[in-house]
Formats: sequence, C-alpha cells, structure tokens
Amino acid sequence: MHTSLKRPIVYSKFFSLFLFALLVTIYVKAQEVDSTKKMIQESNLKNTIKVNVSSWILYSSGIQMAYERVLSPKSSFTVFGGLIQFPMPTIISNSSLQLNQNKEKSGYVFGAEYRFYLAKENKYAAPHGVYLAPFVSYYHFNNIRGGRDTLNNDAIKLSTTLGFFNLGVELGYQFVIKKRFVVDCVLFGPALTSYDFNVKLEGTTSGDHDEKVQAIIDALKNKYPLLKDLSSSEGISKSGISNFWSLGFRYCIQIGYRF
Repeated sequence: MHTSLKRPIVYSKFFSLFLFALLVTIYVKAQEVDSTKKMIQESNLKNTIKVNVSSWILYSSGIQMAYERVLSPKSSFTVFGGLIQFPMPTIISNSSLQLNQNKEKSGYVFGAEYRFYLAKENKYAAPHGVYLAPFVSYYHFNNIRGGRDTLNNDAIKLSTTLGFFNLGVELGYQFVIKKRFVVDCVLFGPALTSYDFNVKLEGTTSGDHDEKVQAIIDALKNKYPLLKDLSSSEGISKSGISNFWSLGFRYCIQIGYRF
C-alpha cells in the first residue's frame, strides 16, 4: 500500500520536470527563431539616407545629403553631396572697404568614401560601430558682393571663387538606434587639399589696388584658418591668387534612416 502510493508521486514529478524542460526548450527555440528573424530583417537594411547637420553650422543656406550602401558585414560605400554657400566677411579689417550687398552666392559639394568597419573594435555588423574610411571630396563656391570704399565713397564689386579638392582618411563611429535610425560622427579626418582661389575687385578704390585685395585675403584668413596659406608670396594680381596645396580637415555629424 505504501509503495503503490509512492509511484504516482514519482511519475508526477518526472512528468512535471519533463514538461518544464519541454517548455524551456520551446521558449529557447522561439527566442532563437525570433533573434534570427531580427538579424535577417536588420541585415536586409543595407541602405541609409543621411542629412549632414553640421553643415548648417559651418556654411550658410545649404543642405548636404549622404547615401550609404552596406557591401558586407564589415564594409560600406558612401556618396555625399549638396548645395552650400561660403559666408564672406562684410567688414574688411585694416581697410576702408565695406561689402554689405549680396548680389550672388552659390556653392556645392560632392564626394565619396569607402568604409572599413573594424572587426576587432565592433561587436555589431556594418553600418554600426567604429570605421576607417579613405575619402575624396570637392567643394566649389562663388560669391559676388557689392559695397563701397568709404574713403572715396565709390561703388565696388568683389567677385570670389573658391574650390578645394580633398584626399584623406577619416575615423568615425556610427550609432544605430532601434535598427532604423543612425547618428554618424566623423571624429577625425585629415586630408591633403588642393585650393583654387580667385578674387577680383572691381571699381575705384583709394590707395593701392593690390593692397586692398590683400586686405580682403587677410580677412578671409582670419575668419577661416584653413585658408592660412593664402599669402602675397603666391602672387597677388588683379585676378587674385590660385592653386596651392595645404593640409585640410573633415569632420561632421549626420543623422539618417535605414531601409
């Protein structure tokens, strides 16, 4: 009588353990399937459209966009471009020139980069994590401003063209939020840059014309340190200065959406 009562209890415990193990196995398998589905869904999000938010700070009245395409779990290719404008100084220091009339302003940028997402630094697949990327870019600006020489009160017109071609390598980190949204930070991007600079000052000015042009160039150098290599040694004339190489730098913050 005592033995027969004990057997159902043992069988019941065994059945409970079996049922518990079965439920755990089903749950784990379901999690694996769900995780696999999420990985497949995320791996299918190979395209990202981004907006460069830092360009609104560095340049006026413009927008830059980028498109990134994932090529493998550790690499991607990006093209970028947009319309931007180069802000010119209004008051020229150490000069009687005032340039306060915007007559024409335009500019654009385009470029490309190939990203290597560092396997040893990242636990995620591209486009999430630390990356190194060689890049190439070109910027071009046109600006025409009117104004006066305050000493003789004569009208003047300043035409400025600036182009620079960059070859460099950048280091950055891209965050992926909720699988769909990204924040892309280019942290460090040294480049070798070729500058093509041209300035033409028209109208009657007091004093030496080339000195006035040099004053304009000095004002640009003070406002934009990357133009520090502009100097009279490059050969100032009525058509300005052109063609020299220097070190450049790229950094930006972008936000985007994956699809």
